[in-house]
Amino acid sequence: MSGAEQALSASQRDLRLTIDTIPALVWSTGADGSVDFVNQHYLDYVGLPSEQLMDWGWTTAIHPDDLSGLTTIWRSLIASGKSGEAEARFRRADGEYRWLLVRANPLHDGNGNIVKWYGLNTDIEDRRRAELHLAGEKHVLEMIASGQPLRDVLTALCRLFEEAASDCFCGIYP
Repeated sequence: MSGAEQALSASQRDLRLTIDTIPALVWSTGADGSVDFVNQHYLDYVGLPSEQLMDWGWTTAIHPDDLSGLTTIWRSLIASGKSGEAEARFRRADGEYRWLLVRANPLHDGNGNIVKWYGLNTDIEDRRRAELHLAGEKHVLEMIASGQPLRDVLTALCRLFEEAASDCFCGIYP
């Protein structure tokens, strides 16, 4: 192997290492939207072998309630040839579903034809929970400020706690 080939090989290993250790789910597809690559972080996150995620197999990791919407958005991006994003719940290796921000960007050839798509999925579960929590707090404070009955305010407060901790059940007892 020549020095140039060794340097290229080392460069390719470094690039692969970088892509595999990015703390996000990195992927690529052909022009038709069929997955042809996922990074190691993606594999570790969903706990599935790469062979199972290829083509449209990645859909097995999507929450059933989000699958139709996400695939509709993905197909519309493919048809439009434009970058885009969506949010959906992905099943983690431990079985928990978490919200991810999915971003896709096309690569065009010299004639403007799409030759490949590249994407990045980022876990946004903590951000979504914080947004919901803040909205709930605001709602409770608005209820207090508008003079809502105490029982209604406490009921709303209980709902806020139950949403924050799914295994928590709150109630108001006279």
